[in-house]
Amino acid sequence: MPGPTPPAWSSGLEPLHHAARDAARALAHRAGSALADSRPGGAVDVVPLDRAAGRTAAHDVRAACPVPHYASSAMDGYAVHGPGPWRVVAPGSRAGGSDGRRLDDHPTDRATPSSGTPLPSAASAVTLAPGTAVPVVTGGVIPDGTTTVIREEFATRRGDVLELSQGSPRTELAGRHIRPAGTECAEGETVVRAGTVLSPAHAAFLAVAGRDDVPVHTVPRVAVLLTGSEVRTSGLPAPGYVRDAFSMSLPPMVDAFGGRTVTVRRGPDDAAALRSLFRELSAEHDLVVTTGGTSRSRADFVRPLVQDECHVLVDQLDLMPGHPTLFGAARDTAVLALPGNPLGAMVAFLLLGGAFLTGHLGRDPQPFAPAIAGEDLAGARSERLLPARRHEDGWVPCRAVGSNMVRGLAEAQGLLSVPRDGLVRGQETVVLPLPW
Repeated sequence: MPGPTPPAWSSGLEPLHHAARDAARALAHRAGSALADSRPGGAVDVVPLDRAAGRTAAHDVRAACPVPHYASSAMDGYAVHGPGPWRVVAPGSRAGGSDGRRLDDHPTDRATPSSGTPLPSAASAVTLAPGTAVPVVTGGVIPDGTTTVIREEFATRRGDVLELSQGSPRTELAGRHIRPAGTECAEGETVVRAGTVLSPAHAAFLAVAGRDDVPVHTVPRVAVLLTGSEVRTSGLPAPGYVRDAFSMSLPPMVDAFGGRTVTVRRGPDDAAALRSLFRELSAEHDLVVTTGGTSRSRADFVRPLVQDECHVLVDQLDLMPGHPTLFGAARDTAVLALPGNPLGAMVAFLLLGGAFLTGHLGRDPQPFAPAIAGEDLAGARSERLLPARRHEDGWVPCRAVGSNMVRGLAEAQGLLSVPRDGLVRGQETVVLPLPW
């Protein structure tokens, strides 16, 4: 294929012409991974947990401690040793531990059950003697030697003598209401796998597992380069002009796949000026996305630009809409050149842009899901991916699904694959769920 020598990061990628959907998508995913691996440190950041949600774990993450990290009470009541009755040992007494140590030997941690605060951490180093009990609250430390926790409502106390209340279930004596250390996970256990998109719940669990930060993949930096002198950014265009459909749609689509659009520029319909702007953007971003100019007329400046500046990896898709799409490698960045028609561009981005970004982040690409055609659908010269919705009898294309249209995608739940031979109602196919 035309173009310069392949950049080192892309040297293992075999170019495709008139590429089938799955092959092109797999290539873009490998390209994202290869570019990330070529970055210093493998494009990995270490971030504090309060900034981890939404990021992608770069490595397996292990617990720094067992969770919970100490045995605690699940109820307000009494930790006891043996079948009872028991002598209640209040915090501060020396009689509770077999080694004679006080339960509040650490005065800075001192607390009493009446204050509603768990017992001091020193209690975990004290062995509760047979026939003794100590008050505990929910979440409080369970002293060594505890055989069960008696719930407050099942306990009768007279002075320092504690008994199980008359009529209380004997199951209270069977090791109840104790949360052992390590019941959620053991120290050193893998709690997050590489490639996991971290949720707020992941961040919370990593915190209780003793982690303060987490290694994550660096967010890919994306530039969007819009072309077309006929494009208007506001108002009602005159005949022959069109409204911009990309500056407000492509950046959130980048975000949906874990990237970040840091630059949006409008390029002139001038080959030399466009080339200069393209080189500027490709030097500063992981992915440059262009719109328009990918066909073969004399007015299409982007196709020859990509062929001159990039090692072209995908030259056209065997797919409608989105056929005149290019994907390539330019020095230290990837380039995705989308057609100017809105639906064609967005379908191509969902396939290749999404695959590249997930590859760069160490994630698996969004899989196609099984689907049933809800009506007969005619074939065409290439596979079609049509905006569609799921109905009772199966998936049915939306209205307005021409490559120059947008309404169908706005109403869709997914992109329905219609093979060359078409589909009959009830036939199995696949659908790509939309990331929004």
